[in-house]
Amino acid sequence: QVFKEEEEAIKVDLHEGCGRTKLFWLMALADSKTMKAMVEFREQTGKPTTSSSEACRFCGCRSGTELSAVGSVCSDTDCQEYAKIACSKTHPCGHPCGGVKNEEHCLPCLHGCDKNATTLKQDADDMCMICFTEALSAAPAIQLDCSHVFHLQCCQRVLENRWLGPRITFGFMSCPICKNKINHTVLKDLLDPIKELYEDVRRKALMRLEYEGLHKSEAITTPGVRFYNDPAGYAMNRYAYYVCYKCKKAYFGGEARCDAEAGQGDDYDPRELICGACSDVSRAQMCPKHGTDFLEYKCRYCCSVAVFFCFGTTHFCNACHDDFQRMTSIPKEELPHCPAGPKGKQLEGTECPLHVVHPPTGEEFALGCGVCRNAHTF
Repeated sequence: QVFKEEEEAIKVDLHEGCGRTKLFWLMALADSKTMKAMVEFREQTGKPTTSSSEACRFCGCRSGTELSAVGSVCSDTDCQEYAKIACSKTHPCGHPCGGVKNEEHCLPCLHGCDKNATTLKQDADDMCMICFTEALSAAPAIQLDCSHVFHLQCCQRVLENRWLGPRITFGFMSCPICKNKINHTVLKDLLDPIKELYEDVRRKALMRLEYEGLHKSEAITTPGVRFYNDPAGYAMNRYAYYVCYKCKKAYFGGEARCDAEAGQGDDYDPRELICGACSDVSRAQMCPKHGTDFLEYKCRYCCSVAVFFCFGTTHFCNACHDDFQRMTSIPKEELPHCPAGPKGKQLEGTECPLHVVHPPTGEEFALGCGVCRNAHTF
């Protein structure tokens, strides 16, 4: 039997972020894209709310709450931290603003009271689609330029952690819901260096694509393909770039498919990611046209472009670095000769994958300017 108050409380919402069913005593949410779901059981006491039993605006707890500049907040450590960054303003409807301090424009009321807020696509009970552990009302939130709302601290954490693994990727910059670039004035200090790095990688990848003669390839000119009329996207997907631990600049480390084949994981030491210019143990000649920006080294143990620089002496590609203990223990005379594949594999044929003449495997060798080298190859 369904009681009248339960029947009136039943509500089903389908928002961009997730689907939601609300009953009198529980709320169930599910995200069809990530296959995540959550059920929240709600306590209903039936007692009228008094000023002495005001619920905490963040966690909903009714014990130990005190009235502060941002409303009722309990003594929980997280809630007290949220209160420090939360907006202290109140909407005309009486609900506290769910945004953060010092915003030029307040976040629209998350309870749907402002009917003019046509850009608001979520409400207070929707999950933050970054953490998917708490509702948007459970912490100070921001509305991105794309109109989607997330917890401020979740956005900050994503931008601080950046990408997974050693290779630079920029998927973390995208809104989890609509995939537009994350942008908000409050995040400017975190976004500025990321945007600068993005432009650096974009410039270098496009230059390499053009020098390799691939800027007019079918992967870009064929209608309907993933990177149609998007040479920058194709270049950044094709080439793998890394951040040098010393100079903090992006440097080339081979093709991205080589990373995938090597199975490069998250277990790496960022101090070993050193660009050719900062690890120039053989004093390579500086390119008069491009300087040291594109200086590259060969992996000591195979015919691949080096990514890691270890022990202050040795350059490794991804695959050989993953197996460095075995590779460094192989006697020099037992290493494969050119053409040499990663992890001590002898390749067939006589053509070096790098298209250069170099010393025997086991010796350090500077490939010189990668852009000019590719220009001479084609």
